[in-house]
Amino acid sequence: MKPMLPLAAATLIALGGCASLPPSLTGSHSTSADAYNVGQARRAQAVRFGTVLEVRRVVLSADAGTKAAGSGIGAVLGGLIGHQIGGGHGKKAATVAGAIAGAVGGNVVAGHAYAQPGVAITVKLDDGRAIEVAQAPDVAIRPGERVEVVGSGYGSDPIRILPMRDQSAL
Repeated sequence: MKPMLPLAAATLIALGGCASLPPSLTGSHSTSADAYNVGQARRAQAVRFGTVLEVRRVVLSADAGTKAAGSGIGAVLGGLIGHQIGGGHGKKAATVAGAIAGAVGGNVVAGHAYAQPGVAITVKLDDGRAIEVAQAPDVAIRPGERVEVVGSGYGSDPIRILPMRDQSAL
C-alpha cells in the first residue's frame, strides 16, 4: 500500500464522521416545522398569528458548508485517483487535475444529495405585515388557514409556520 493511501483513508473517515446523511436517506428534514434543536429547548420563542395567503412548492438547496465538505472529500478522492496515474511530472499533473475534478464533482454531488423538497408559505400577519417562510413540506398547511408563526427569524432563531391547534383560545 502506498504511504499516501492510509493518510487519505484516515482523512476520509474523519471527514465522513463530521457529515450527516442526506435527508433523502434518513427521511428527516432539519427544515421541518416540527424539528427543534437542543438549543431551542427551554427557551421562550416569539409567537405571532396570521392567515396563509399562498403555499407553493420550492427546492431547499444544500447550504454552502455542505457543498464545501463535498468539495473537500471529492478533492481528496480525485487527488488519490489522479496520483495513481503516470509518473514524474505527469503524476503531479494527474494528481492536481484529479483533485480539481474531484472538488467540482463533490460539490455537485453534495448539492444534489442534500437538496430537499420544500414549500414557501406566504402569511398575512394579524398586524398587517406579510412574510414568506420556506420549510419542509411535512406539516400540512393550506391557503386560508390560521397559523402560528413561531420564532423571530433574527440571528440563529429560525421561523416556523404551524397550523393553529386550538383556535378557540384566541
